Amino acid sequence: GRSTVTQLVEVYDDIVNSVASGKEVDVLYLDLAKAFDKVPHNNLLLLKLQLHGITGPLLLWMKSYLSEPKQRVVLEGASSDWLS
Repeated sequence: GRSTVTQLVEVYDDIVNSVASGKEVDVLYLDLAKAFDKVPHNNLLLLKLQLHGITGPLLLWMKSYLSEPKQRVVLEGASSDWLS
C-alpha cells in the first residue's frame, strides 16, 4: 500500500491539475470516527488481530489505543500536547 502522505500528495496533484485545466472539482469529506467507535474492538477486532499473529506488546498497544485513544506529534525532540 501507499503511505498516507503519498495518497494526499496524489489527491492534491489531481485537484490542482483539474482546476488548472478548467474542470470542476467536487470533494466529499466523511467522518468515519463514529462508525469506527461502534465496532466492538475488544471482542472482534482484537480477536482478529490475534488470529493473524499479532500478539504480545503490539497487541497490548492496540488494545490500549482502542480503549483510550490518544495521540501527539514528536519531531526533533519537540512534542505536541496529547489529544484524545
